Amino acid sequence: MNVKEHFKESSVKRVVAGRIPRGTDLITGIKQICKENDIKHGYVPMCIGSLIDARIIYAIPDENAPIGFVYCSPVEIKGPLELLYVQGLIGLEDTGEQSVHMHILLSDKDMRVFGGHLIEGGNTVAATAEIIIHELDEAEFIRQYDEQTGFRLFKI
Repeated sequence: MNVKEHFKESSVKRVVAGRIPRGTDLITGIKQICKENDIKHGYVPMCIGSLIDARIIYAIPDENAPIGFVYCSPVEIKGPLELLYVQGLIGLEDTGEQSVHMHILLSDKDMRVFGGHLIEGGNTVAATAEIIIHELDEAEFIRQYDEQTGFRLFKI
């Protein structure tokens, strides 16, 4: 494997700090912040707050999959939920549309912790979602189909 083709040196061009307000879906809010600030490539080092509900997917075994797992159907988790942590990448689909790949940790009223991939729709902010976004200079993330894994992955 040639690791060199999978990375590029970059630096943080700028930092955008803010909050996603009550009633907004997390992914929709992140995309809106990126649109309003013309951020095409970057990452979210942290986001904390609370959710009314959550909708996530996570890896499950599948011996027929190219790498031995697939992602489950969306799982809905009813709140109130503590948004413990969100992090991920911001890039573009190979069609040019904004794309985000976010992972989440959250806890419910019984302090059970859940984690997985955020999917758009169904992750509604309760009080707030305070977020930091780092825009990258030089590196670009373009999501496209990866034959080796069978998933749409960001290519650098």
